[in-house]
Amino acid sequence: QQLSLLLSCPERLADNSAGSTVSSWYDIAAETCWLLFFLTSGDDAIVQFLCSTESTGGKEIISSIVTRLAISADATIQRFDNTASTFGAARESAAYKASLSCIPCCRLLRNIAIASSGKFVPSILCAETNTRPNDNPLSCSVEHSLAKLLPLGFSGAGNEPSTIASEAASTAGACLFDAGLSLPHPSTNASRTLLPALVQAMVHPLSKFDFRREVTWAIWNAVNVPEDLFRNEDGTWRQDVNRGDVLMIQKDLLVELLKANPNETIRVLTASLSSVDSDAAQASLLLINAILRKLGSDAKISGQIGRLTILFEEAGLVEALNIICDLDTEEGEMAEMAAELIDEFFDEREDDGDEDDFMAHAGVSDGQFQFQAPTVEGIPKGGFNFGDPSPMFHQQQHQQIQSPMGRGRGRGQVVPAWMQRQQEL
Repeated sequence: QQLSLLLSCPERLADNSAGSTVSSWYDIAAETCWLLFFLTSGDDAIVQFLCSTESTGGKEIISSIVTRLAISADATIQRFDNTASTFGAARESAAYKASLSCIPCCRLLRNIAIASSGKFVPSILCAETNTRPNDNPLSCSVEHSLAKLLPLGFSGAGNEPSTIASEAASTAGACLFDAGLSLPHPSTNASRTLLPALVQAMVHPLSKFDFRREVTWAIWNAVNVPEDLFRNEDGTWRQDVNRGDVLMIQKDLLVELLKANPNETIRVLTASLSSVDSDAAQASLLLINAILRKLGSDAKISGQIGRLTILFEEAGLVEALNIICDLDTEEGEMAEMAAELIDEFFDEREDDGDEDDFMAHAGVSDGQFQFQAPTVEGIPKGGFNFGDPSPMFHQQQHQQIQSPMGRGRGRGQVVPAWMQRQQEL
C-alpha cells in the first residue's frame, strides 16, 4: 500500500499542493518505478510477493503502475508533439517530470508480464486504473497506453522517442504472448488494439532499425501459438483450451497482419532477412514461415497461397532464403527453415525458370538442333549426333540416372554451397 501511495501521490496531491511540490512527487514516482524494475528483474519470487492477486495490496500495485503508465504516456506524447509549444526546454515543469516514468513503467510491466509464465498478464490487462472522474477508463488501459506510444518510433523526433517506442513495443510483446486463446482472454482482446498499431510501426519508412526489430518480435509473440499454450505447468493438457479454436484465431491474426498493406508488409519482412543482425532476421523468418504455412494451407482461401508466393517472390524472398542457406555454416534452425520454405513453396518455380534459361540457348543450324551453351568438358564440339549415339553419351546418361539432381535445397536433396565447402574441407 505504501508503494501504491508513492506511485499515485502526484495526482492525489495535485489539487492541494504547489507546482514545485507536485513536480517533486513526480520525481519520487519515477524513482519508485525504477526501484521496482530493478527489484523484479529476473526474480519471480519478488513479483509474486508484490503482485499476488490473493491480496488487496497486489491488485493496488498493478493498478497504480498501469495508471502511472497512462499518465506518463499522455505527457510523453505531448512533450514530443511539435505543436505543443508549452513544453520545449521547461525541464523542471511538472508535465516534463510526468513523462520520465514512461520507460521504467514499461520495463516494470514487462518484468511482471513475463514472470511466472505469464501468470500476471490478465491482471495487467484488466487492471482498474486510479483515474479521476473525468477520465475515460478505456483510454487508460495498458494496450491503449502502449498503442499511443508506438507512433513515437516513426515520428522523426530523434533517438529518445524512438527508444521509448521500442520499450513500449517490447512490453506489448510480453503482454501478447498468450494471444490466440479464445475470447474473452485479455491477451487476445488486447491484440485487437495492439496488432494494427504494431504493423503500422513495422512498415513505416521512418521506423528505425532497433525499433522495427522490437516491433517484429512483438508481432511474432502475438501470432505465434507455442505448444506450452495447450499445457499446464505440470505438462498435462489444458482442458479449458480448444486447439481448433486457437489455431483459427491464429489464422485471423495473420490475416490481420497482412490486411492493411500486404505488399509493404511482405517487402519489409523480406528485406529484414538480409540484415546483419541475426535477431532481426530470425523474427522476420519466423513470421514468413507462419504466414506461408498457416494461410497457404487453408482451403477456405484457395488461391491465396499462389498470391502470397507471388508477392514474396517479387519481394526477393527466394534470393534472401538462398543467402541464409549459404551463410549459415552451422547448419542451424534458420538455414533448415529457409531450405524447407524453398522446397515446399518455391521449388517448382525455380525449376521452370531453369528450364526456360536452358532452352534459350538452343538454336537450329543446318536443320539440326545445336546446343549453344558454353563448352563443357565431355560434350563433343558441334553438339551431339542424335542419329548415332556414341559410347560417351551412354556413359553420361548412365551417370545422370545413377546420381539424380533432385529438387530444391532441403534435407536429402541438392546440397547447398555451404555444405559442399564443408565436404571439400
